[in-house]
Amino acid sequence: MVDALNQVEDELSSVPYDPSNWKTDGRLYPPQEDNKHLVLGHPLVTRYRSVAHNMFIGSNGAIEIQTIRGDVLLQKAGADGRHVWQI
Repeated sequence: MVDALNQVEDELSSVPYDPSNWKTDGRLYPPQEDNKHLVLGHPLVTRYRSVAHNMFIGSNGAIEIQTIRGDVLLQKAGADGRHVWQI
């Protein structure tokens, strides 16, 4: 996941990889373990919090990225075709 996110950001964001600028450059950086949280009522989903986003990852590989306000930016089904909130 880390490699995929960095590859997509390198290709599509035009913002250079520089973790020291994470607060201001607008680029998505990979989630950090210290920002990992359980999701109540969804034991198969893990939430990673970043400055302006929440990334939800399902045990089936599904991914959903939301703004802090809850606007969905990306939704990808997992290996079984189900989205994060369907598992």
